[in-house]
Amino acid sequence: MIRAVLLRLSHMALVLLGIVFLSFVMMDFAPGDFLSQMAMNPQISPRVIAALKEQYGLGLPFFTQFLHWMWALLHGDLGYSFSYHVPVSDLIGQRVPMTLLLTVSAVLVAWGAALPLAVYGARRKGGLVDRSLLSFSYLSISVPSFFLALLGLLLAEKTGWFPIGGARSALSAQATTGDRFFDLLHHLVLPALTLALGSFGVLYRLMRSSVLEILAQPFMTAARGRGLLERIIFWRYLFRNAVNPLVTLFGMELGGLLSGAAFTEMIFGWPGMGRLMLHAVMTRDLYLVMGGVLMGAILLLLGNLLSDLMLYLLDPRVREGA
Repeated sequence: MIRAVLLRLSHMALVLLGIVFLSFVMMDFAPGDFLSQMAMNPQISPRVIAALKEQYGLGLPFFTQFLHWMWALLHGDLGYSFSYHVPVSDLIGQRVPMTLLLTVSAVLVAWGAALPLAVYGARRKGGLVDRSLLSFSYLSISVPSFFLALLGLLLAEKTGWFPIGGARSALSAQATTGDRFFDLLHHLVLPALTLALGSFGVLYRLMRSSVLEILAQPFMTAARGRGLLERIIFWRYLFRNAVNPLVTLFGMELGGLLSGAAFTEMIFGWPGMGRLMLHAVMTRDLYLVMGGVLMGAILLLLGNLLSDLMLYLLDPRVREGA
């Protein structure tokens, strides 16, 4: 297993290098740079623009810029943000935990609701609860995440139950630690539910189909014929086999939530990577864009690695094949 993980990590490093290189190429092909808007200001002389280009290295050839950035990256330096005037690592260090808090909360809500409800619905196939959950899953799949976010804002505005935007209240800095924690959770509810509802439908349908397939297998009848307890049959035979297809989708599900989190963060004003990356792309802040792409790619690759490790631990057939 250790050798397989090390081999997978080496493959991930190559994939990460390819993603970073292609992102750098796309930023280089885009017209203009961060200083293009400044050059349009008649109050800023061309000499100042030329000095800034030399200072930031924007006038260097493409491969020279890329090699300089990679060399700095190997030394733990992600570069300097042109628009925020602070190191990129400081900005990402502030925003990544907030995005992870949002996405992990959405994953816990979606999976924690979809899996048990799918098992319940599949074991009572055709009942009122099963039909209702199927209809709700179709609805959650068909409605875009940004529209769900707008509905969440409308709910917050009409009822006053939740904050309209942001991650903290205006007076939270003066509150106690416990009050600040509950204030953060209060702001987290609507964005996390918006992301969770978007993935609930897919998870529910897949888990329900998997449970129905496992229930029809002969080994389930044999297990009941041996007089095994129902909870043993459920955990050892039913749930453990039914959840395998979903574990393989965990990495892609995490990547989908990260991309969907960008829209949700912008609509709810959540201070995560989504809003930061939008501002970076709009202002052509090269090193901030590259730092965000790097962090997003690392999280996506780690999600896929984690799903493979979970499948390795859950399914003995995978271990035997390895």
